[in-house]
Amino acid sequence: MNLPNKLSMMRVFAVPPFVVLLIGSKLFEIEDHLATGVMMSVSLLLLIIVAITDWLDGEIARSQKLVTNLGKLLDPLADKIFVTAALVCLVELKLVPGWAVILIIAREFFVTGLRSIATERGRVVPADKLGKHKTGWQLALIIVAVVLASTREFCLHAGVWGTHALLSDRAVRVVVWIPLAVTLFLTVLSGWNYLRGNRDVLDE
Repeated sequence: MNLPNKLSMMRVFAVPPFVVLLIGSKLFEIEDHLATGVMMSVSLLLLIIVAITDWLDGEIARSQKLVTNLGKLLDPLADKIFVTAALVCLVELKLVPGWAVILIIAREFFVTGLRSIATERGRVVPADKLGKHKTGWQLALIIVAVVLASTREFCLHAGVWGTHALLSDRAVRVVVWIPLAVTLFLTVLSGWNYLRGNRDVLDE
């Protein structure tokens, strides 16, 4: 359990507090917009820390030659757990459609299953560059959505939400759809890339 792997594990342990902070207002029926905005802002800070560690553990592993089979499995697994939890929360907050999250999660199950089959044959399937770009856009989508959600709560507290076209639920959906569309494209493309590059595992 070297430093990069510890950073990956930290992302897993960050999931429960992140979820509680992001949708705590719904979990605990908090109707105070200011308190909800503050909680979402703290979840955003935690999300940024997680995103930094996601980049940092890879850089440390490569630069210090600490790449291990455990790390190759743990790094993408930690990403999947955190991203899946965050996307489900965004569905709960009505910021992204459920079908889009189902498509993303289905791709993750497929790749995880492919990795499991490869592991049984003594082969490790590491995250490829396209998969990393996909994860980066997923994090960008989550960050944009959380920023908009917290901003909406602060604006509702101030009584200015809906007073301008840019301060409306429709504007939020339009902005969120930009990174969501790129994320869905990379999700499908990277899934196909994994299948094409490891088809021999399935042929066996």
